[in-house]
Amino acid sequence: MHWLDVLALFGLGLFAGSYGTMVGLGGGFLIVPAFLLMHFDARTAAGTSMLVVLANSASGTISYWRQRRVDFRTALLFAAAGIPGVWLGAALDQVIPQRLFTGAFVLLLLWVAWRMSTAKATAAPELQDETIGDDEPRPGLVPSVHPGEVSRDFVDAHGVRHVYRFNAVAGVAISVVAGTVASAFGLGGGLIYLPAMVAMFGFPVHVATATSSAIIAITSCFGTASHALYGDVRWAQGAIVAAGAIVGAQAGARIAKHVPAVPLMRLLAFGAFVTAGKLAWDVIR
Repeated sequence: MHWLDVLALFGLGLFAGSYGTMVGLGGGFLIVPAFLLMHFDARTAAGTSMLVVLANSASGTISYWRQRRVDFRTALLFAAAGIPGVWLGAALDQVIPQRLFTGAFVLLLLWVAWRMSTAKATAAPELQDETIGDDEPRPGLVPSVHPGEVSRDFVDAHGVRHVYRFNAVAGVAISVVAGTVASAFGLGGGLIYLPAMVAMFGFPVHVATATSSAIIAITSCFGTASHALYGDVRWAQGAIVAAGAIVGAQAGARIAKHVPAVPLMRLLAFGAFVTAGKLAWDVIR
């Protein structure tokens, strides 16, 4: 491998790692199209991307953990539910036409992009202000009395109190779908986890970003292993991109804490639109 190829692969990982961690997606939405342009077949692009996503999300999670913005209990719950889907996604890659999967995923990405681009108008009131102090409870949130709902209340390293509740049963169901789609496309699952946590469950945006990174770190371990069993991982190229992603993830996590909630959502919408356009082109060409 020429040293310029090594440099280009490292640069790809650096960019994807920083941007992907900043918006909680894991970077796969940038890695997979790049691998396809490098003439990887669809299955190999997805499998190798999972290796990069693993390195990227693990690095980002460490940084978010230092900021104490990761809801680890929720991350473990959602990841455990997503693991069977991760194995299923790798298996489906072997038998289902990629064009069918790609067409369905384009529709999903367009829906995600639309929801995130209108987040300011549709978000619950408690999502509009991410600067509530430790001694200031969030308005309108009371202990849950509904079956299946759980509540969270913690303070991050910057003294911001995060209080929210969500339906754990619905979260588990979504995680199975997210794991399947993530493994099939090598995208990490953040494009499903993050919008669901914010738009459906009312997570504060920065907590959702950090927790999504932790979920992806866990599920991508199993995703990489499942694709490796089918021989869908190019280890040399993947390791170089992963090295860049590890460095980029640290930068992305630091940048994210300085980005206001609404612009962070716009970054997510932009990534979803770009990915949808690339996948749609693959379908129609």
